[in-house]
Amino acid sequence: MSAAGPTASPSPAEDDVQRMTAALTDVAPRLHGIESRTQTGQIAREVLRLNDAVREATTPGRLHYGAQPADFMAALLVFADTSNQAGE
Repeated sequence: MSAAGPTASPSPAEDDVQRMTAALTDVAPRLHGIESRTQTGQIAREVLRLNDAVREATTPGRLHYGAQPADFMAALLVFADTSNQAGE
């Protein structure tokens, strides 16, 4: 993410999507007890995209190690749109 604003997350690699799809296919029915109406591949891509966004937001120097959970949510808002910074 640049100082000028958020950047689009690159699409996850197809082999990552395939591995995540396989994991979701194996685990989701056991966890939820129902079949999802959403295609597993779509869920896999979104899980990976969100994971990448969180990793980017928490790279060293962006959050203090002592930050509280609410601090993390506030940081995600700032990283999504710099106009969310306090004092502006």
